[in-house]
Amino acid sequence: NMLSSNDIKYIRSLQQKKNREEEKKFIVEGEKMISELFRSGWKIELICATEEWLDANDVPGKIHVEDISENVLERISGLASPNKVLATVHQPGFNFTPESENNFLLLDNISDPGNLGTIIRTADWFGIKSILCSEETVELFNPKVVQSTMGSVFRVKTIYGDLKNFISELKNNNVTVCGACMEGKNVLEYK
Repeated sequence: NMLSSNDIKYIRSLQQKKNREEEKKFIVEGEKMISELFRSGWKIELICATEEWLDANDVPGKIHVEDISENVLERISGLASPNKVLATVHQPGFNFTPESENNFLLLDNISDPGNLGTIIRTADWFGIKSILCSEETVELFNPKVVQSTMGSVFRVKTIYGDLKNFISELKNNNVTVCGACMEGKNVLEYK
């Protein structure tokens, strides 16, 4: 079972935003991220892994698996030092349900992928289940964002839209909305 040159081209194409948007897929890499992915229940299209990894791990359900050499993994990986496993995954669609939760984080124009990933990871740690992003915020499925969440991408619903609309819907559901700014009151003094 071999990856064809078309398969390789397809996987590599998912490093680009326009192809991710067209295919509605994205890439997840690395052993820790893949084990988080398996626990998430997100729909996996393809697993590409070294024989060593496949011998040591169980792939759940009926997922298409390709056994590949480290050399091929290097060609399809976006990481500087490729790990042992890579997956292509269907992008989930999340709905904004202001009535079902009470903690949301709103992000306005976060442009750095590493920062967005870290914010998602931190929100997860604090038990925040939904993040609402302005349309200009860097895309969730950017490989650098996905990697820097360290798996939190699978536990937090990250939704994009018009922040003004999000805020008015939150207010309609009696959610208090606070904005952070440099000259604001210390958050620890805030009830």
